[in-house]
Amino acid sequence: MKHPFKRSLFGVSLALSCWLCSVAYVVSAEAEPPIDLAQAVDAALQPGLTGQARVAVRIVDADTGEVLLETPNAAEPFIPASNLKLITSATALDRYGPDFELSTTLALRGDDLWIIGGGDPALGDERIAEKHGETQMSVFDTWADRIKDREVTEILGDLIVCDPVFDDQLVHPTWASGNLLHWYGAPVAGVSFNDNCVDINYRPAELGEPAEIEAFPAAGGFEIVNQAVSVAEDEHDARLVKRAGEVVYELTGKVGREGGNSKPCDDPRRFLGEVAKAALAERGVNVQGQVVVRTDNPTSDEWIELAAHATAFTDVLGRVNTNSQNMMAEALAKLNGLHHDQQNGVENPRGSWGSGHLAAAAFLSAAGIDTTSLVAADGSGLSRENRVTAVMISDLLLHMLREHEHSEHYVGSMAISGVRGSVRSRMRELEGKVYAKTGTIRSVSALSGYVFHDSGRVLVFSILHNGFEGSQGPYRAQQDDAVRAMWKWLDAQPAFHEPDVRPEAMREALEVVGR
Repeated sequence: MKHPFKRSLFGVSLALSCWLCSVAYVVSAEAEPPIDLAQAVDAALQPGLTGQARVAVRIVDADTGEVLLETPNAAEPFIPASNLKLITSATALDRYGPDFELSTTLALRGDDLWIIGGGDPALGDERIAEKHGETQMSVFDTWADRIKDREVTEILGDLIVCDPVFDDQLVHPTWASGNLLHWYGAPVAGVSFNDNCVDINYRPAELGEPAEIEAFPAAGGFEIVNQAVSVAEDEHDARLVKRAGEVVYELTGKVGREGGNSKPCDDPRRFLGEVAKAALAERGVNVQGQVVVRTDNPTSDEWIELAAHATAFTDVLGRVNTNSQNMMAEALAKLNGLHHDQQNGVENPRGSWGSGHLAAAAFLSAAGIDTTSLVAADGSGLSRENRVTAVMISDLLLHMLREHEHSEHYVGSMAISGVRGSVRSRMRELEGKVYAKTGTIRSVSALSGYVFHDSGRVLVFSILHNGFEGSQGPYRAQQDDAVRAMWKWLDAQPAFHEPDVRPEAMREALEVVGR
């Protein structure tokens, strides 16, 4: 007969053992297996890739430079859409630096009043003006005051708008004609106002009466044709269009609720001149002559400078990368080209898209980035002729984060998930964690940028979708899911505990993003 104590002890031991096994089984059953980054990203991006649709992906560990994922086509040329702005803006930041100011000068020369362009695309930009506590028309208040300071209220000659810095190609020859009727296809010149657009808002009046229309600016050498009638809200079908080849905007249909849009001007130089002439007249300075556009380059000793309006380069950089402002990106591309030609001894240089491509290629090459597949036809990515690779974009992002002296300005200019810009409504659960640039044109969707994990780890990524049909929505959702997979993979990685070994540029950039 066995000792009852020993038997009881055995039973307790057996019960404890079984309980431990049970707990281990439950933990094992509930614990998720380590995520495979390649499989997770592939699972996020592959659905819907049929026909001509394809996607290129590259993911790099920002601390080590290790390539964590690279699809076989990552080095093949893709259309980047607005991801091209990453190259345009980096080239400009490298060439001009964050302290650079873009200028527009007001001067007297004989009996004429001159507005002389310096490539500033942001004069009268609403967001930048509000940022500095000004209105879009504040510049004209200053200009009128400076003219009156000289006891002048009548300009006997003309208002001459001079653009000596850019070539005469105001819109890119490869832009689709339909793009030229919308704000994102606005022309670019060495002078600008209100993003080179007319903002037109409309609302219903009394039933059966013509709709009410307001435009900003109120005058600028354009015409608005109102053929719309006021109706009940459920009958609304209004259409606001720009007539091709004319500075005429037409509202047709039935207006049952408020609406509006921004439509491009045809020539930014004449547009600014007409706006300025009308605005100065309202402020007591009358120009008796006409608005004249010139492209020669008078020397400063030929004029009496009255005022110089300056826009901070970093303000433009933010509009380009946070809000994907096309016209401003085109101005940066031409400024890049102007600087490149000046540096290379070109006689009478004027910024162009061709020289802008050369500037971008030179910058990337100097950074050690392969430019074999680069085609920077324009600066914004609106052209379907543009070509980049996922390797090129991710290498650029890595270089700008780790090595560039102005890293913090570059990273800080981007849209932020759940916070601002073109990814404000995307990846909300990762609020403030993803700094990225989007890209969207027909059959193209792109997302490239940085994932800043709570552990201190940082990933650089580039996702380029090309060739699909239909809505952009499913592909944006896939890109977001791929970024979520990156975050989930980082959850399982050890934290980064050695910030002192990071390059100084990267440490400064991480301070900007609060990491």
